[in-house]
Order: sequence, then C-alpha cells, then structure tokens
Amino acid sequence: MAIVTVLSCLITLVVTPHQTAAIGMYEESAVPKEAYPLPPLPYPYGGLEPHMDERTVQIHHQGHHAAYTTKMNAALKQWREEDPGNTFAKSSILNILQNVSSVPEKYRTALRNNGGGYFNHAIYWACMSPGGAAITPDLKSDIIQNFGTYDNFKDQFTTKAMALFGSGYVWLSRGGNDKLVISTTANQDSPVTESFRPILVIDIWEHAYYLKYQYRRADFVAAWWKLVDWKAVVDLDKWWRVNYRYG
Repeated sequence: MAIVTVLSCLITLVVTPHQTAAIGMYEESAVPKEAYPLPPLPYPYGGLEPHMDERTVQIHHQGHHAAYTTKMNAALKQWREEDPGNTFAKSSILNILQNVSSVPEKYRTALRNNGGGYFNHAIYWACMSPGGAAITPDLKSDIIQNFGTYDNFKDQFTTKAMALFGSGYVWLSRGGNDKLVISTTANQDSPVTESFRPILVIDIWEHAYYLKYQYRRADFVAAWWKLVDWKAVVDLDKWWRVNYRYG
C-alpha cells in the first residue's frame, strides 16, 4: 500500500521544467499583486531557433513585454492611490481584464492595452517550446469534434492569421459550453474581456517576426506551428478550469 502511495505521488509530481515555468508565466495574472514582475521565459532566448530567432525573442520579451508590464503596473498604482477603498482596483489583473468595461474611463484604455499586453504575451510564450510537443489524443479529439478534422482547424487558424489586418492575435479559446472557438483580437485586446478562456495564441504584431521574416508572414506562421507545445496548451486548458471567474 505504501509503495502504491509513493508511486502515485511521484507520478503526480513528474512535470517537466518547461511545463512548470510555462505555467508560472500566466498563473500570477490570477493573483492580486501590488506590482507584477515580468514573467521569465521558460526557455533561453535562443531556444526557439531556427524557427524564431534569438534577437527577436529577446527584443520582444525584454522590450515589448517588459514595457507593457511596467505601464500596467503604473496604471494600477495610480488607480489604487487615487481610489484606495476600491476593492476591484486591488483585484488581480486577470479579473480586471475580464471586467474591463467596469474600470473607470480614466484608466480603462491604459489597462486594456498594457494589461492586455502583459497577459497576452504570457500566454504566447507559454504555448511554445523548443521543438514543440505533439498534440495529445484528448485535445485532438476535442478539436476534431469542433472543427471536423485537425487539418480543418489548422487551416482555419492559419487563414485567420494570414487575413488579420494590422497588429493583433489569433486565438484558440474555450467559449460557452466549453466549445472551442477561433477568434482574433486587434492590438492588445484580450479574449478574456469577451468571456473566452484562451489556450493557444499566435502574435501577429510585426515585431514578433520582422527581423527574421520581414514581410513574409506566411513563413512565420508556418514556422510557429513547429513550436506549438500542445502539452503546455493542455496545462493552460486545465488552469482555466480552476481560474474561470467572470463577473
């Protein structure tokens, strides 16, 4: 009996370093904090080579993601200092984004843009890994149920990524009744404001790929598929079941 218990515990605790670090990128968003740190990447800056170049990843993380984090923290600080009794202002950034229409107009745009930039990037980095990871049977079955075939899903997702005008994201999310849906958002808008639970995303802002791919978005999208870590996507899907709090 004791041996069975020990083995069960060991199986529960077997999580790859990437999975642990990837989950850590977005889990802090559901925790109220005075200031949010820039989540460290779950792999080296050069870890996504050759599909995503080291310099782009470094600039994207240390420059863009870091800037969104800093500006988000500044907006939260100002709001909380000017309205110290507001419990909503002191809640998690995830809760604030989920209910962004209730944020006072003075801070709404800053938190939609920069809070979205903080959270969207955390999901983006977490869904990739060096070499990616194969899709799990259960999630593949779920995708087939919603999109007919896995290839249909991939074609629809890629088409959305190619058709998105300007800067934004393409998402795979859980919607009502846990149905999987593909959606797009512009700029740093996040699907959580529309009551979606995103589990996979590609960043279509030009800074995500321009150093390596220039105008060749199709090449970037094709390369990105090789980095998708479906085990991390499953972990994110499970995380949402714990943190699915709207209203």
